[in-house]
Amino acid sequence: MKIAVMQFPGTNCEFETLVAVKAVGMDGEYFRWNRPAGELSGFDGFVIPGGFSYQDRVRAGAIASKEPVMSALKEEAAKGKPIIGICNGFQILVESGLLPVSGNVDMALAQNVMVSKGKIVRRGYYCDWVNLRHEAPSRRCSGSFIIERAALLKIPIAHGEGNLVTTTPGLIKKLNEEGQVVFRYCDKHGRVISEFPVNVNGSTESIAGLSNPEGNILGMMPHPERAFFAWQLPSFDPRKQRPDEPGPGRRVFESMKRYIEVNA
Repeated sequence: MKIAVMQFPGTNCEFETLVAVKAVGMDGEYFRWNRPAGELSGFDGFVIPGGFSYQDRVRAGAIASKEPVMSALKEEAAKGKPIIGICNGFQILVESGLLPVSGNVDMALAQNVMVSKGKIVRRGYYCDWVNLRHEAPSRRCSGSFIIERAALLKIPIAHGEGNLVTTTPGLIKKLNEEGQVVFRYCDKHGRVISEFPVNVNGSTESIAGLSNPEGNILGMMPHPERAFFAWQLPSFDPRKQRPDEPGPGRRVFESMKRYIEVNA
């Protein structure tokens, strides 16, 4: 089970992502943007990690999305192979038209706009631990395949452009109806609240993660690789005192593995 951890100039989360891939029993390796794109066909799945590809010039993920390797990645996705894009990886998937519907660029991950009590209280980069609610049915999406619906996960974010927006009429309604909304920001009780600090970036309907219609592609802004082990968790989390336990982010990578096993 070979996984390519994609690397573009400015990617900075490839190491811990590769650690997570290997820790769940998959065979992973870095795949740099300038490697022959045809070699992607030898992999069973792909992860596009976080970072600041090409310094986020123009828009986050915009330049990386135009690299020739992305055309090959689209071909592999069409075969049903799973792709998980994390933070900048999510931005690249949106900019390349792989999410939310293949071939169209109908959404953008815009600058964070934090709104509280109807007023903008902050803009731009923000880093914190957030609560996520799993919105999709289990087995609906490659990156949440083993996660039950309505499950809560505490995972960190670190981004400046995670505000999911669209001008396409009816698109959000369609994504909801077809089960493509995978994660939403929520409070510790699972309540979705539209304002900051629960909705950490102003994202439409508090959306934190999306899949494509087929479910083999997941894009999410939070970083599961940074909550893979219990020792990575914040000091206020009691699980940190039990470092041998898995962290909540592990379930994303375990989901990918199980998805490949079931669909091989």
